[in-house]
Amino acid sequence: QDESYTPSRISIRVGNNVLDLVEVAKVEMVEPAGWINVHLDSGKDDSVRAFMLQVAILSNHQNGRDTHLRQVKVFTPALSTPSQLNLNFTSPLLAQFRDLK
Repeated sequence: QDESYTPSRISIRVGNNVLDLVEVAKVEMVEPAGWINVHLDSGKDDSVRAFMLQVAILSNHQNGRDTHLRQVKVFTPALSTPSQLNLNFTSPLLAQFRDLK
């Protein structure tokens, strides 16, 4: 099994665009197996607000040059659902945005 494709250090950066990305987490992994959970903290409140999320691979195990990420999942807190907001749109054009699909 070739471990050189496995990231050993990653940096998570967030911002509104590519020009204002700020690092909010740096993770060092020693022999990772399975899912790795990274909790983001802005320092101001419990969640991080951003339009852009960048996962930067800083280094790989065994000094590998390439990396493979099989999947990335991003979870956010559910503050309110559209049904709880009581959005009563009357026009068909706006009514299509009433529910998440």
